[in-house]
Amino acid sequence: MLDPKRWDANPVASFTAFVKTAEFAQTSRRLGEAEPAPVSSKSAAIYGFMFSKFANWLAGEKRPFSQVGEQDLVRFVSQLRRRGEQNSDITVRYLRLLERCYTHLKIAPNPATSATKLASENRYLAKNEGTEALEQDQVDAFVAALPSFDQPGPNRAGRLPKGWKRRRDHAAQASMLFGGLRVAEVIGLHIDEVDDAFNHGPIRLQINPEDKHDTSYEHDTVVYDYGADALRRWLVERLAEDAKGNRILAGDLVFPGDHTGKPMSKVTLWRQVQATFVRAGLDVNRAGGRTLRNTFAARELKNGRTKADVKEYLGLALERSTELYETAKPRKKKSNEAV
Repeated sequence: MLDPKRWDANPVASFTAFVKTAEFAQTSRRLGEAEPAPVSSKSAAIYGFMFSKFANWLAGEKRPFSQVGEQDLVRFVSQLRRRGEQNSDITVRYLRLLERCYTHLKIAPNPATSATKLASENRYLAKNEGTEALEQDQVDAFVAALPSFDQPGPNRAGRLPKGWKRRRDHAAQASMLFGGLRVAEVIGLHIDEVDDAFNHGPIRLQINPEDKHDTSYEHDTVVYDYGADALRRWLVERLAEDAKGNRILAGDLVFPGDHTGKPMSKVTLWRQVQATFVRAGLDVNRAGGRTLRNTFAARELKNGRTKADVKEYLGLALERSTELYETAKPRKKKSNEAV
């Protein structure tokens, strides 16, 4: 596998074999002390899709993989940028992925490393705007703009309460903002992962990877303040039963996508979060779950939680990953924006 000629003859097959190995994991820059495990099948498929696009470009250019230079890589990412297929983040990921391959093949100097520097100098890579989090007045505005939690009037026994999805979405978004949950964790949260929901105060969640993103870690987090109140109110409705003792909303997910208990789609949740940002009048760079998660983490650190605590709450692999939340702040307005 280390023979560059094999990569030149069939780069896709060589990469497909490489990405499944522990050697690929060892090329990561974000390793902890533990021996890294091979990437998941889903991640391998994503990496494979990215690499195949580059391999197709190489074939069109009639360039062998081992003979690629920094200028070739810059031309490749520039072409994708012109077609609107990349932004700065994706450009970085592409170059980093290729850097890992050339590192594995012990090709020096590494053309992807040089290309990253060259792309940055030519402003193909935008300046990192920093981690964005909401201030307290923005948090209040977001909460006020959540979907209505008003209970419907009397309903026939056993029938689905009107507007139940609005109340589900209200509680789901509040749990993200006040519990730091990822979108995948909200969608895959099971009822038995909620601990002592009906006691007064914060609600502890025991998160396990089942039905969530395949890179999730087993961890505990806590939903605080308004998030706990909203989640508690929703669970009363979620666990309601009909006259026969069956739950009106089937399944064991806390936030089901429909009355049969099927999971909610990521797109549905993303759209609902984005709509709340719009109703709240909040102008943010990322009107989605990441900003809510950032806000939770930044608030916890500000309130005196340790990095170890926040690492556990967020289910992160490394404690140092929490450092970016120490400087999280609201979006900085540009000079030509109204104040």
